[in-house]
Amino acid sequence: MRWRDRLIGVALGVALGLGVVVLFVFVYSERTVDAPSLTRHQGGAHHRGGGNHARPTAPPVATVRVVGGAPPASGPAELAYRRGDLVRLNVVSDETVGLTLLGYGIERSVIAAQPTMIRFKASKPGTFPLLVTASHIDVARISVGQTPP
Repeated sequence: MRWRDRLIGVALGVALGLGVVVLFVFVYSERTVDAPSLTRHQGGAHHRGGGNHARPTAPPVATVRVVGGAPPASGPAELAYRRGDLVRLNVVSDETVGLTLLGYGIERSVIAAQPTMIRFKASKPGTFPLLVTASHIDVARISVGQTPP
């Protein structure tokens, strides 16, 4: 085999590999749980008739309770939001725990008996668990739906 044939084979292999990576990142990565977004999505104000622009009312603050590093006996809190909403969670725990919100990359420490606020914009649709970091037990499930047209 000549050196030029080998060089062409290596170049084609590198080009094909880069093509697959670029295709995954820009086309298929939105389907993953913790998908990064390279585009900005329009959210926020909803339009009403007459040209008036009214701001949507913010959803109420939800309380998430953690008992012994797990959800209460009633189960994890099930919380639903629309894309673009401001999510506000007031987390109360009977012991100091670390929490991670998968898909949003949010991590917080909650001190025992000291309410801790977690705030973020619901920018990605899907269902995202709020986990106790040490045990990976979900204490809340946050569902984000598409904004209405």
